[in-house]
Formats: sequence, structure tokens, C-alpha cells
Amino acid sequence: MSSNDKIWEQIEAAFPNAKQSARLGAYTTFKIGGPAKYLVPVKSVDELKQALTLAHEHSLPYFVFGGGSNMLVADEGFDGMAIKIEMNAYSVADDRVIADGGILTAALARASIDGGLTGFEWGIGVPGTAGGAVRGNAGAFGGEMKDVVESVDALVDGEAHTFSNAECAFRYRHSIFKENGGIVLGVTLKLKLDAERNGLKKMMEYLDKRNKTQPKGAASTGCVFKNYEFSEPDARWGNVPEEFLAKKRISAGWLIEQAGLKGERIGDAMVSDVHGNFILNMGHTTAADVRALVLKVKERVAEKFGIDLEEEIQYIGF
Repeated sequence: MSSNDKIWEQIEAAFPNAKQSARLGAYTTFKIGGPAKYLVPVKSVDELKQALTLAHEHSLPYFVFGGGSNMLVADEGFDGMAIKIEMNAYSVADDRVIADGGILTAALARASIDGGLTGFEWGIGVPGTAGGAVRGNAGAFGGEMKDVVESVDALVDGEAHTFSNAECAFRYRHSIFKENGGIVLGVTLKLKLDAERNGLKKMMEYLDKRNKTQPKGAASTGCVFKNYEFSEPDARWGNVPEEFLAKKRISAGWLIEQAGLKGERIGDAMVSDVHGNFILNMGHTTAADVRALVLKVKERVAEKFGIDLEEEIQYIGF
């Protein structure tokens, strides 16, 4: 019996729902990506610790994911253990929402409204899970996770810790968990009581805006690039909208559009003609095509503006 078979025996014994050679594309919003050697769903913190222990004992590379957004998996797949967070409970108490990291961010936004709270309606526009949203300080419609997070529970080096908002070190699309390797287990949001019960109306307005400004009908992974932050404007940029100058942050979608890249295509990977910061899977896209298109976009924007766009997505298995 090979050592790999022995590893699988241990995984299967501990996790009856685990799979071998599971195509990761089926678990991502992009619908792209080859198989993981082992796919391990975990439904509790103890199971997560057990999966991590197995990975370490056998020197298996691993990564942890939730909703499968903001990631591009290589066509060859991932030669290790993919751990899928499936803890998704939540509760509402007074002006706080306490939620597991595996709950979908949009579902958490709806739950906050149902609980009579306001301040997180914008979460309806964030793909993926609350854990991923915390890790990347996700945002939409002018809101960011840093605005609503009171505390975060995370597993760091195998130990559970609670981080205050300040200790999360949030900044644009970043948190301490991108530095310390922490896995977000849960989050407490501090919101406001919605005495007027306007939350549902706000959420519907955000949904309407999203439907008008973001592509529909094709798989994507969310925004591909971070918006570009600057201290002083550059003459090469031309006529930059005032709202970007005021915030000292230029929309990556605007830069891509100004570079004439909307509708640009490599294979079945296409820059959306609705929003330049989305790359769409038009049917049978490969990860290689997406990667090539990402590089083309970066090169064209750098040529035109002297700006080096930074990817917001994570690359898995490359």
C-alpha cells in the first residue's frame, strides 16, 4: 500500500465526506480549476484542527477556503489538501450579529436585516463567506468590513484567539490575517437598531445598483484587481474623475476601461463589457487563459498609465 493510500485512509476515517481528486472548479464561483488531491469539508473548529494536524503530519500542502470567490485554481489542480470551511451558524443579540466564518456574506447581510439591524446592507454585494470578507477587508457600495467588525475569532498557529477591530489591522483589502496566516473562525458585527425598518429597502437598492453595474449570466470570481491607491496624481493619467482624486484611489475598472480593454478576450476568458474589473468565464475558460488575460490587462494599464495593478484574487496551484 502506498503512503498516499495510507494518508487517504486516515482522512477518510476522520472525514467521511472527504473526497479524492475532486475538481475544485465545482467549488469556486469562477467554475475553473483542476482536482485537489484531497478535499476535506470541516463543520467544526475541532474538525478544522484535525484536518490541519493531518496535513502537517504528512507534510501536505494545504489551503483553506469558504465560498470559493476571489480565487483562481490552476488547470492542473492542487497537489495537497483543500480544506472547505462549512461552519455557518449565526445569532442576533441586541445590536450585534455573531456568525461563523463559513456563512455567506450575502446571507449574513440578510440575517442582519431580518434581525432588525442596519449598517450591513451593503454586504449583499460581497461574494464568498464572512471569513473571506474579514480576511480581505471586503467592501461594496462604500462600506468595508472594518466599519462593522467588533471582534474576530481566528485560529493562528493552531490556537484560537480573539482579535479586536484594532488588532485586525484593517486597511484597504487587507487584514492581519493575510500576514499571520490566521483562519477566521467567526466574527461579531456591531450594527445599529433599525427602528425605521429601512434595511430591506436599502438592500434592494444595492441589489438594483449591482445588477446595473456588474455583469450577469457568466461565472466570475469577483473583482480581479485592487483599486489603485496614490498620494499625488500623475499627469499621465489624464482626466481622472474627481471622486477618485478625492479618495486618492482610482477604480481599477476605470483604468481598464480607459485602456480599451472591455471585451478583450483570450480563449473563453473575457474582460466584462459591463465592468472592466471582472473577467468572465464565457463557457470553457481555462485557468491558463485567465492568467494570460490578467497579464495582458496589467501590461496594457502599465503602458498607458504607468500603474502596476495588483491582483485581488488568490492563485491556487500555480
